[in-house]
Amino acid sequence: MPIIQRTTFPVSDAFSSDVLKTTVDIAKRTTGYISSFHGLQVEDSNIGYFIGVWTSSEAYTSFVQGKDYSEFVASIKSVTSSELQIHYVDVAVNPETALLAPVTELVHFTMKAGVPVEDTYDLFAELASGLDQAAGGHPPAYWGRTGNSNEVQVYVGWDTVETHWDAVKEGTHLHSVIQKLLERSDFVLGHTRLTKSAA
Repeated sequence: MPIIQRTTFPVSDAFSSDVLKTTVDIAKRTTGYISSFHGLQVEDSNIGYFIGVWTSSEAYTSFVQGKDYSEFVASIKSVTSSELQIHYVDVAVNPETALLAPVTELVHFTMKAGVPVEDTYDLFAELASGLDQAAGGHPPAYWGRTGNSNEVQVYVGWDTVETHWDAVKEGTHLHSVIQKLLERSDFVLGHTRLTKSAA
């Protein structure tokens, strides 16, 4: 089962794709590394994303515990203006379809106090099913619990930012599902146009 590792960071003046090539080269040395992507947030170009894909949680854990991980993190820190946020999720589908879409929606949900994350799984499954049927989408959408027990990330591919907002506007089934999730969680959402790193 693939692992998606997403690093979110505030970009510094040193940010460039060339600098992140070092990050990619370090990840490539890892057994189980598949691919990586990077991009800036559409809504706020001061926020950057680096997304890595590994074959399994075992491969990713081996990387995190290995000698190259500190160098990997340091390479991303070299283009940031403050702290990184690093999260990972297991997914049961090919994750690259959403990441290769013209626009990728990235959402991070944090459960409200007293809400067990397991109680939201049916809603996230319903959300993903609806997103897969949405006009302008690039299915499959996918979601997963992060390494932190009360957080869930969602990844969705779209033709445009506008097609996303149209799919979840008030009066749609997706809107009602999202409202139920917002009763149970807080969220941070961003769109990005990702570039896949060279193999």
